Amino acid sequence: MRIDTENLDKGSYNLEVVRPVWLPYNKIGIQLTAFLTDQLGYPNSGPKADKYTIVLASLLKAAQAHLSSKDISQPHHIGIQRKASAWSRYPLVGRDIAKTAVDDLIGHFGGELVEGSGTSGLHKDDKGQWQTDPLMSMYTLDLDKLPLDLPQARFVEVGRPILKVNKAETRQQKNRRTGLKLPKPFLNNKAAKALGEDVHRASESRIQRLNEFYRSHPLELPNGHAAASATRVFHDSRFDAGGRLYGAWTGLDQKEYRLHCRIDGQPIVEIDINASQPTLLSSLLGYKLGRLGPDDTWSDVYGELSGLLNIHYHWTVIDQTIDRIDLIRRNRGAAKAVVMALIGSGLPLKSKATAELVKDFGLTPEGWLMFRDKLLETVPALNALEPRYDSKGGLDGYINGPGFLSYHESEIALETLEALMDRGIPAYPVHDCLIVKGVDATIAAEVFRQTIHDYCKRLSGIEVMVPLSVTAADYQQHDTLPSETDLKGRYLS
Repeated sequence: MRIDTENLDKGSYNLEVVRPVWLPYNKIGIQLTAFLTDQLGYPNSGPKADKYTIVLASLLKAAQAHLSSKDISQPHHIGIQRKASAWSRYPLVGRDIAKTAVDDLIGHFGGELVEGSGTSGLHKDDKGQWQTDPLMSMYTLDLDKLPLDLPQARFVEVGRPILKVNKAETRQQKNRRTGLKLPKPFLNNKAAKALGEDVHRASESRIQRLNEFYRSHPLELPNGHAAASATRVFHDSRFDAGGRLYGAWTGLDQKEYRLHCRIDGQPIVEIDINASQPTLLSSLLGYKLGRLGPDDTWSDVYGELSGLLNIHYHWTVIDQTIDRIDLIRRNRGAAKAVVMALIGSGLPLKSKATAELVKDFGLTPEGWLMFRDKLLETVPALNALEPRYDSKGGLDGYINGPGFLSYHESEIALETLEALMDRGIPAYPVHDCLIVKGVDATIAAEVFRQTIHDYCKRLSGIEVMVPLSVTAADYQQHDTLPSETDLKGRYLS
C-alpha cells in the first residue's frame, strides 16, 4: 500500500504501535504464538524462548486493531520504532531479538512499508505548516494472511518500562508542547540513573517485585485482555516529584470499564480516599481541617465541609432547569475542580478562575473569590502551597500538586500495595484509589488507612484516619462491604 508522504498526517490514519509487553493469555493466543514459533523456527524452550514469545504476542495484539481497518474509512497501520533507544526501555526483550522477530512477522503477514514513514517525514500539512510526522516505520498488513481466529485471542500486558522520569519543563515549554499535543519528554535510562543511582535502583527493585506478584494475579479487563505490569512515573527530572503508578487499567472509565474488571476471576471494588487532594495535603503537612462537625468526624471535604450543599449560594451562573440533586452534584464537582486548580498551581490566592472552570461550571468572578476564601477556611493547608512556576515561567516551588503531593501520595499507595502483597492480597492503584477483590475490601481498607496514618505521623506528627469510600458495580452485594460510617475521617491527636 502506497501513501504520499505529504498526506501522512496523524489525522489521516489509525496507528497501533508495537510495544514488546504482551504475552498470550487465553488458549487461542497461546496456540497462535506457538504456531508462529514453529513456523519461523524460533526456540520453544530456553532463555530466548520467552523473548520471542513476547514479540510474537505483541505484534499479534497490534494486528487485532489492524483488522478493524475493514470497517473504518481511514487506513490502519502497525507502527514499529526502529531506534535502539526505543527498545531499551522495555525490560523483557532485547533489541536484536525484537528486530529479528518483527522483521520476520512483517514479512510473514505480507507487510508493506508506508511511504514516508521510517524517516523524519518532513512535509507540509493542509495548512501549509511543516511537520515531522511520523517518526517511526509504519506498515500495512495483508488481512488475508492474518489468522482467522486472531480476534478471539487475548493477551496480558507484562513488560511495561519499570521507571520513567519526565524532563523538567518551563511553563512556556509545557504550553507549547500541550498546544502541539505532544507527549511529555522523558529522560533516557542513563540520564535517569545519573539523578541518583541508588534511588533509581531501589525504585526499580520495588516495582519489579510488584510486577512479579501481578503475574500471578492479573487484572482481567472487560474485553478479555489482562494487565499485570505497572510503570512508575516521576516528574521534573527528580525522584521526589510524581511517582504514580500507571498500567493498562489507569485510563479506563470507572463505571463503564474498571468496575467490571476481575482479579483471580472474582469481581472487584475500588477503595478511594474521599477528597484526597485536600485531605492528604493537610495530613502530610500537619494541618487539621476546619469547619468539622460536633463529633469531629467528616466524610467529604468538597461538599460537607465547604458548605456547598446549601443550594442558596448563587456563586455560579444560575440554570433554572437544574434540580436540587443535580445542583448539589455540580457544586461538589466545582469544589473539586477549584481545589485541584489551587493545588496544581500552588497559588492559594489565585486571583481568577481558570477558563475551564468558567466553561464547565459557569463560575462567576464573585463566586470564585467566595469559593476560594471558604476553602481556605476549610483547608488551611492551602496557605502553605508554593507556586509551581516563578514570574518568568521557570520551575520554582515544590509544595504543590505535581511535586510534593503527588510524590507522597504515590509513596503511600506503593507502601499499601506492598503491605497487601505481603498478605497475599493483590491490589492495583489508580492514583489515590485501590482496585481489590470484593472479598478483600475490608482488610484492604484497614491496611490502606493504617498505612496513611503511619506515613503522615512519620512525616508531620499528625495522627489521622482519613475517610474512605468503597465503590462496586451495581450487580455486587454491597452489604458485605465496609460502610460509610466505618470509614469516616477522624483525628486521633
